[in-house]
Amino acid sequence: TGNMNYQSAWHKRTCAFKNICYNKKKKVFQFYRKPGSIKTPILFEPKLGHIYDFNVNNHGFVGLFARASPLQSWGPTIVEEWLPSADKVLYLEHVHVLFTHWYIKFNPGHTIWEDIASTYFAMVRLNEYDRNAVLIEYRHFRKKEDEVYQMFQNIIPAFAAKVDSLDNYMNNFSSPLVCFRTIVAGGATTMFSISNEAYTNGKERILYDYRTAILRYHGVNVSHLPSRHRIVLVNKTHTTHRSLRVIKNLVEVKHFIYSTYPKIQLDVIDWNKYTFTQEMHELYKTTILITPCGGISTIIPFLPKGAHAIVMDFYVSKEAYRESDRYRVGESASMDGGF
Repeated sequence: TGNMNYQSAWHKRTCAFKNICYNKKKKVFQFYRKPGSIKTPILFEPKLGHIYDFNVNNHGFVGLFARASPLQSWGPTIVEEWLPSADKVLYLEHVHVLFTHWYIKFNPGHTIWEDIASTYFAMVRLNEYDRNAVLIEYRHFRKKEDEVYQMFQNIIPAFAAKVDSLDNYMNNFSSPLVCFRTIVAGGATTMFSISNEAYTNGKERILYDYRTAILRYHGVNVSHLPSRHRIVLVNKTHTTHRSLRVIKNLVEVKHFIYSTYPKIQLDVIDWNKYTFTQEMHELYKTTILITPCGGISTIIPFLPKGAHAIVMDFYVSKEAYRESDRYRVGESASMDGGF
């Protein structure tokens, strides 16, 4: 899927590659072209004409994460060889998805809705969804104690069999050449930007199914909706994140809600004290969520059907101020662009 007329549109392209192999010695994925055959073009460019390679003009054919630069794009290497016979090399039958994550400080929004979600979207959009799929992290695989790795374990088993690094996964096989019936790659797009709103338009069902699969994996009965109101006010005042996107007047907000709606259950929650599974269950018992903006607010989709969310601005302190931002120290700052 994506733009097949311009080689420069690699970052919006999603592809399923059939019968390609990974050469463990050369550390490259090999796409086989029959020796002596007439070359078949991969793309037709209005300006450049036929294009016969996956890697041209210093970039690959697809992007493996949402904010990839041309140098971080990917494409298999074409080899003029016969496709290896299945009785001589190992062919992996289940779908494998090649991806990588944005290598920054952990942010749940980018990890859940861009890095991981893109792998699910790619399989579904290409009609290649496989519950036993294996997700392969192309590079920068995190250590087990890392928050990104832990989020992988919280999310990926909800729709795939496992996730592993490329090198570690290849070490499971003794053959120097490992072949795949299907590798899916590409399609990762920045979700939290008005300029990319078209990316999610028409994909609401895919997003809903992804969210529902995660809830069910963590034991939430999605058919059991709350029978009474419950307000959750998110406390992020103890955050160590440099942006400090918190509700500065949290105590005042709590008092206002309690005095205005004394008969409605109000809980102030610090998500740092909960496991991810506990978060899912608490969210699904919530009808009104009041949360700071930023990555912490991207758990909103896990609320039950009919619930509401209020995303509050944050106070710009000296620590939170950035010269490039439109807000100044002492002002109330918004992240409305991401919503």
